[in-house]
Amino acid sequence: MNLSEFKKLWDKLGTTEEGAIKCYIIGAIEYVNGNDDGEKMCAMTIPKNYLNKKGLLGPSEKYLLTHMKEQPDTPKSYLGGTPENDYAYSYDNDLVVLENKSQRGEKSSKLFIQSGGKDFPTPVRLRKNKHGYWKLFSTGSIATGVKETEDDDF
Repeated sequence: MNLSEFKKLWDKLGTTEEGAIKCYIIGAIEYVNGNDDGEKMCAMTIPKNYLNKKGLLGPSEKYLLTHMKEQPDTPKSYLGGTPENDYAYSYDNDLVVLENKSQRGEKSSKLFIQSGGKDFPTPVRLRKNKHGYWKLFSTGSIATGVKETEDDDF
């Protein structure tokens, strides 16, 4: 996905909590797959004060993205990837949101999303900005590792 296509997707999906999280995950997948624009994609989904002067990810957020590059199955696990299917994913897949655990508000929400490679749901805090877009305020839990595939388990 190129940056222009992502921007259109962000404009469409970023006004919902699920859409904002999905866009972050797509940006992370693009990054771990070698697309340098993946960092810029993720930067669109987080608050400005988490970015550096160039508008790219600040040190903490960049570290998390680099960590996911070392474990590329992690972001894929939120869009259909599991150890059983070798973390095959599709951008057409929806996030699995655990509504019974999630707390939604008009301006601030905490959603729990399920990864196909983790036993426990992942919390993500978001806030809505004045332009109506939801921004992720906690991405660290998304970056935690997933179960290995059978082929890697020897």
